[in-house]
Amino acid sequence: MPDSAWDQAAPPPRKKGLSLLGKVAIGCGGAMLCFLLAIGAMAWIVFSKATKALDQGWAELHTELRSLRTEEGARALYRENPGLAQNYPTEEDFVKASAEWRGKLGDIPEKRPELKQLFEGKGPGGINIRRRDAGGRKSLTVSMRMSTGATLTVELENDRLTDIQVD
Repeated sequence: MPDSAWDQAAPPPRKKGLSLLGKVAIGCGGAMLCFLLAIGAMAWIVFSKATKALDQGWAELHTELRSLRTEEGARALYRENPGLAQNYPTEEDFVKASAEWRGKLGDIPEKRPELKQLFEGKGPGGINIRRRDAGGRKSLTVSMRMSTGATLTVELENDRLTDIQVD
């Protein structure tokens, strides 16, 4: 008897298109792409906010340093920042200290250098940032190497200027 008989069923026709495994792979790939796009968007938002905050901080630092170049500017800076009284009890003490710093301040560019330059310490910059949150008090200390080789240290507590040192 021959192998193929008239009553024997023919094999099912082959389906066209992707197999189930292919469809699962495409679905997982699409989900992964959506996940990566969402992570990238969040990273971009965080980076742009951090850059904007750094630009604003740089502009404030630039303004404060310009204020320190004159006696009138130092007096105005002391009056605008009552937290400086912690380290400089009187306006005259602050003005006297700022007069000693003037020669060490050097120039600070109006526009902040690129992030890579700042954190690598090339040129004026060489920034070191320390942040502490303790007991409801937020303190931020920023140290920056000036073009003259001196180090400017600015301390803020709860976003208020409390100390300036130039070594």
